[in-house]
Amino acid sequence: MTGFSFAFDEITLVLFTTLAPSGAVAYLLMSLPVMLGRATGDAARRLNQLTCLPLVIAMVGLVASATHLGNPSNALYVFTGVGRSPLSTEVGCAVAFLALAGIYWLYSFAEHPRRGLQRGLLAAIDVAIVAFVVAVAFAYHVDTIITWSLPLVPASLVLNSLVGGPLIALVGFALARWPVSRAALCGLAAAAFVANTVVYVVLGAWLHPLANELATVGQLVPAYPAFAATFVLLSASGIALSWRAADGAQGRKAASSGQAMSAPAAEPLAVADAPAATPAEPLTVAAAPAAAPTEQGAATEQGDAPAANGLPGDLHCVVVRSIGALLALAGIFVMRFVFYMTHLTVGLGV
Repeated sequence: MTGFSFAFDEITLVLFTTLAPSGAVAYLLMSLPVMLGRATGDAARRLNQLTCLPLVIAMVGLVASATHLGNPSNALYVFTGVGRSPLSTEVGCAVAFLALAGIYWLYSFAEHPRRGLQRGLLAAIDVAIVAFVVAVAFAYHVDTIITWSLPLVPASLVLNSLVGGPLIALVGFALARWPVSRAALCGLAAAAFVANTVVYVVLGAWLHPLANELATVGQLVPAYPAFAATFVLLSASGIALSWRAADGAQGRKAASSGQAMSAPAAEPLAVADAPAATPAEPLTVAAAPAAAPTEQGAATEQGDAPAANGLPGDLHCVVVRSIGALLALAGIFVMRFVFYMTHLTVGLGV
């Protein structure tokens, strides 16, 4: 007996718990520059409109979970248990977050949006996001399932969202051309990744001896160490890729700095070789390099500076960060799949 059948039966919930919390955290991170007043004008408009990226990711997860209801009409009954049922509270918080975020996104297209109203809406959305992630974490802390009632189970899901969320946010910031600190977001993801790995190691030790009358965790998940190692490999690779992808502004700054340092090195030779009797020529030679960096700077300011692989800097950054985020989400998906493989109830049922 293995737990693969349990996990495949709950594959929509695997997708939901992988995508929705990470998308919600990414939305929160992308909203901070506007909410704190650091992004204004066109920059704020780009950030507001591109929050559709984490919003869509969270919505995909929520739609996937809705298919678990079997009959869509059952969704109406879910809201009757908000406050009493952890699962109903989870769905209620998700709907609150998505509704507020959808209203805010539509309002971001207004010709003259009110900054105070925007910041107030963002504050409400961020509160809903925190409530949603916490509600999802505790919705699967079930007393009748001995493998899910462990104290580190909610912590593992919160840490999952802190691994995937910052990497998704980095993609959004690159698309919006907002110069965010890679060190801060990759550092947050890396710290959550290390803590998440420790949690999975401890959970593995706690889960191994658990059993009921029909099966043991070792039978349900015969290769737990291999799954955990896959999570480590995929998530670490995703964080590393996101770290290596500098945004367009940083790439342009590095390119212009390199040209400024290399250009004067060749000019003194040209000046030194010029005849002493013609003073007008050194003036012409000296004036030429001053215009070249200006033209190059003007070109790179438009985002046309090529990256190492020939792609424009901003496009290269978006592609690499997207791959990094996908790798991290794949690692999270693996361990969420393992979570549903360990469905081991109290008593005879499995």
